[in-house]
Amino acid sequence: MAQDRRVARTKAALTRALFELLGEKDFDKISITELAQRADVDRKTFYLHYRSVEEILEDFYEDMLARLQEGLEREGVFRGPQVDLTGFFRVLNGVVGDNMPLFRRLVQGAGYTYFIERIRRILQEAAENTLAAHGVEDPLQVHLRGEFFAAGIMRVYLIWLRGGLDFTADQFAETVGRMVGQCMH
Repeated sequence: MAQDRRVARTKAALTRALFELLGEKDFDKISITELAQRADVDRKTFYLHYRSVEEILEDFYEDMLARLQEGLEREGVFRGPQVDLTGFFRVLNGVVGDNMPLFRRLVQGAGYTYFIERIRRILQEAAENTLAAHGVEDPLQVHLRGEFFAAGIMRVYLIWLRGGLDFTADQFAETVGRMVGQCMH
């Protein structure tokens, strides 16, 4: 048990150090040596837990994605006859919440693609399930419409995260949810 706590503390220290460094420089400029020094661990310890700096970010994203899935299920976002986009963005923004400055920094570079792609796939699957439930039988139609739906929504989300839209998180959720609802009818 003590080993597990030490591992968790070391991983937390490395994650904190990465986030601190992201406040100072671009993701691709952060070295393992610099990260280990900031976390007050040696390089060998780093390599016991991770193969690269990217893996720390992937672990963080996996935790965020698990929280997103739990929230979406709890709120029933995909249970109705339509995808509840307002609810989807409320849950997503709640998960991102405290880390919003970090996410806004990440989407300025290339470090965000893993997370955004996973969220896009969640939306695509929900859209495809909704289309199939509404009697769209052609698998190609279902797939293409699901791709279009999810890609467009995530593009708008990225524009908002990058500061290109002057909305609060709640205003964004409400506006995009209403807009997409109007387009679907």
